[in-house]
Amino acid sequence: MGIVETIIGAIALLMAIRIFLTRSRARKLLYLCCLSFCISALIALYVNSPMGGIVAITYFICSTLSSNAIAYTIEQVKDIE
Repeated sequence: MGIVETIIGAIALLMAIRIFLTRSRARKLLYLCCLSFCISALIALYVNSPMGGIVAITYFICSTLSSNAIAYTIEQVKDIE
């Protein structure tokens, strides 16, 4: 394992811990988005093939869309309350 993978893994671990420790939903989404970036980067680095790149891009797009959907839903719930 290289130094880059170690640093990205450490950042991912830190973001996962912060997701569980913070109480703000908006901050949790921010940390979740950063965690998704780290996971997609690790996929791209570990799988050294074009298919790995495609999987990383697909994971990145899907995680970004899901984070945006969660943020939109939270905002709609705030308006209802």
